[in-house]
Amino acid sequence: MEIKILELIANIIIIFAVLSFHELGHLIAGLVQGFRFELFVVGPLGVKREKDKIKIYLNKNIQYYGGVAATLPVGTSPDNAKKFGNLLLAGPIASILLAIILGGLYYFYDFQFSNVIRIGAMASLGIFLATTIPSKTGVFFTDRKRYQRLTSNGIEREVELAVLRITGSYGRDNSYINVAVDDIEMMVRDDHYKYLGLFTKLSYQFEKNGSFDTDTKCEFENLSEEMPKSFVKSLKKELEKLKK
Repeated sequence: MEIKILELIANIIIIFAVLSFHELGHLIAGLVQGFRFELFVVGPLGVKREKDKIKIYLNKNIQYYGGVAATLPVGTSPDNAKKFGNLLLAGPIASILLAIILGGLYYFYDFQFSNVIRIGAMASLGIFLATTIPSKTGVFFTDRKRYQRLTSNGIEREVELAVLRITGSYGRDNSYINVAVDDIEMMVRDDHYKYLGLFTKLSYQFEKNGSFDTDTKCEFENLSEEMPKSFVKSLKKELEKLKK
């Protein structure tokens, strides 16, 4: 019975370790290329930037339990597109490498908790497949799909670059006040980014004018009905912070 409990705990730990390794791939690639650390969450453990301080906290957002890492460009350099492409690839690469390492350990070595290693290898392979085969998970593009959009020659690339310029401006100023209006409108016109584009537009409007445009707010509220509730709650909370 005690062995079973220990094995269950070990399985939980290995799953979170595998998730962490994937997100660390993204995180390290961003930091190495000069992006600024913003957020790292796996399960209940969260680390985030608050102004100029790094804070460890208890994550209560179930949406982030699967893992999230965020590093932002600190400016609008033309190299940001290439750097972000590298960052996107780093997560799946980290996952497949870990799957190979754990798979090798399971195959060549036999020990009491070898099944835990096997589960870790399978989970890491699963994450690699989940971030490379489908185009979306929930409302967000997978790593593979976003990389493809970023390296295409059409409007999708321009939209991704607009998103990068917006995140770069926000990362530098901790504000949307200097975000280019044309970039916001490009997000709003894109079906996939429309909701985030409307959120950005509202944030820009309030910082610029001290109020929200009625038509934009109405469009945002209507589209909120189609979005996941936890996602809507998170963005609305950010909008509320602007009023304080």
